[in-house]
Amino acid sequence: MKKILLVAILLTGFKSVNAQIFSGTQEIEKANKEGLYTSVAVDDKYVKQAWQVELAKYGKVESGKSGTYRVNNAIIPTISGDPMMLASRITTEKGRTKIFLSIGMGEEVYVGGTHPKYAAAEKILNDFVEVINLQEGVRTEEKVMEDVTDKQKKTIKTGDKLVRAIEDNKREKEKLLKKIEENRAELEKLLTDVEQNKKDQISMSENIGVQQKKVGEAKAKVPKQ
Repeated sequence: MKKILLVAILLTGFKSVNAQIFSGTQEIEKANKEGLYTSVAVDDKYVKQAWQVELAKYGKVESGKSGTYRVNNAIIPTISGDPMMLASRITTEKGRTKIFLSIGMGEEVYVGGTHPKYAAAEKILNDFVEVINLQEGVRTEEKVMEDVTDKQKKTIKTGDKLVRAIEDNKREKEKLLKKIEENRAELEKLLTDVEQNKKDQISMSENIGVQQKKVGEAKAKVPKQ
């Protein structure tokens, strides 16, 4: 719940606060380009995917090495109706993903901090950052949902185990009660057998006494020699 609230707060912030945009230079394909840049706390994998989609709005995107992109004859209506050269690079610095954009409007003419169309170029990055942060918010919530779902599955699995354990316990109890009943019946039989054995011993002793008397009487009848 805390994670979801944090995401909601962050998403609200993303909607109301513009990204920090700076003007500067960046090496792109062994040439220093003037332009503007910002950074986001989003994995560069997702930034690159979304950035290519963004650049494709202005023309055909050509991707190069080390996270570089180029759009020849780009058309950006908010900046100019004439074709322009877009050069961009995505890099990672200090755990953040940096997005650099260079807009060339002619020979050595770039949209920099003092250019009249800088605000329009800045808006491109601001709008993109808002979108990429919202997308990151979705991924974060999906991850929270995945974690909650996994925990729910584990809880259900634990519940199923407990139900099975209770059933096993009941069956074991029934076995023990049956065993106790069998043991009680066996004990009663043993006690009965013991009493009967005592009676049998007395009876046998009496029989031996009678038989001994008969043996004595039989011997007395034999003539003495």
